[in-house]
Amino acid sequence: MKTKLLTTLKAALFAALVWWLIHDIDFAKFWHALISLHPVGIVLTLLAVLTSDAFIAFRWYYLSRYRHPMKACFDANMLAFFFNTFVPAKLGDLAKIYYLSKKACIDPKESSAIFVIERFFDVVILGFMILFSALYAFHLKSLYIAAFFLFLCAGLFLFAIYHKPFLKKLMGLIPFVKLRRLVWRVALMIAHNLSPRRALVAFGLTLIMWAFYYLCDILFFLYATDFDLSLMQILIAATLAFAVSAIPLTPGGIGTFQAAFVLALGWYGIAKEDALGASSVLQVLYILPATLYSLYLLFTQEIVRGMRHVSAK
Repeated sequence: MKTKLLTTLKAALFAALVWWLIHDIDFAKFWHALISLHPVGIVLTLLAVLTSDAFIAFRWYYLSRYRHPMKACFDANMLAFFFNTFVPAKLGDLAKIYYLSKKACIDPKESSAIFVIERFFDVVILGFMILFSALYAFHLKSLYIAAFFLFLCAGLFLFAIYHKPFLKKLMGLIPFVKLRRLVWRVALMIAHNLSPRRALVAFGLTLIMWAFYYLCDILFFLYATDFDLSLMQILIAATLAFAVSAIPLTPGGIGTFQAAFVLALGWYGIAKEDALGASSVLQVLYILPATLYSLYLLFTQEIVRGMRHVSAK
């Protein structure tokens, strides 16, 4: 009953979001916004997206202590991006763990530990950017609360990982014995991988990765559009889009990504049609490399061959 209610609520919110985006759109202006984008800016944005994809794969490669092949890390992350476009709540990330277990014979518990570490640092960076936006743009108490909540979760996570008695108490809240053992093993792997030095390096890699995320938006809005935006305005609009897209309302943040940019760019005098057209193309540029690469893997049956190779061993 609760699941059906939640699904209905999400569908209603998504329908309301779509209606808000298109109900007063001048489609002639929307089409003009699409065809007015400059190819040079689009190409530069694609190159930045590919670079950020490579850094994400390298971060996984580093957190695995270089035991996982770099190509397998890249393939797995691209597949996760691809499947996240179609499934809700970032469930496409499960494809990353499954692929690495089949392609590179990697223990799913180890992959799960690295995945949790990745998300931890992503939450920390996103929390800082939300706080930055709250301080320099919005001055909204709700944003301060959101940033505080993210930092609190990060602090509790670190405390639980490094303070074994507290972690054991948390394990006692898990009702199923097998699940409790699985979570305990994953937590121990996280603690093993997250020494202070490695945590600092992983944080630095995450900073670089997010810098490229923002670079994608900066290059796009400066060179693909004719919008008169400052760097600060682009950073604030991008932060809002990243934060809203993280909410598991739609697969891949489709719709929420555009709504965030339409709202933010509207504050800076950008017409709704222009903002919607530009943000739609920007999201396609984020998705396109992972989609093409994943389709290549699927159609060349590289995944299937990898599974057969593992089975033969």
